Amino acid sequence: MLNINEIKFGGEKPTEIFSDIAQRAAQHIKQSNNVNKTTQLRKFYDELAMWNDRVQLARENKENKFQELAPFIKMLKAKVAYARGRKHVDDHFLEVFNRCIDQANNVETLRDAKLFMEAVMGFCKLEEI
Repeated sequence: MLNINEIKFGGEKPTEIFSDIAQRAAQHIKQSNNVNKTTQLRKFYDELAMWNDRVQLARENKENKFQELAPFIKMLKAKVAYARGRKHVDDHFLEVFNRCIDQANNVETLRDAKLFMEAVMGFCKLEEI
């Protein structure tokens, strides 16, 4: 069972964030198999990864680049809400993804959010077997 508050990034991240917690998050997301299709989940992961890459590959100050792009990163919550409204994802995915975006407040936590969702995507694939 997933406790959404277990998802913490940065200095507070638990050692099992990319393993056990990610697996519980995937199970939480995939418990309603008929809604959360891998292609929809992958779309949001890919966009999060793209924003992370733009920050991590910044030639100058990465923190300044994060601050510049933060509104677009936070806008992912609106995109997931729209997908939820169209019944492309359910409340379980919305809850997990929004928690990740809420925790992404600097360069390090954005990287952690991307890595967490990468791990979740892997475990979601396992849940389909």
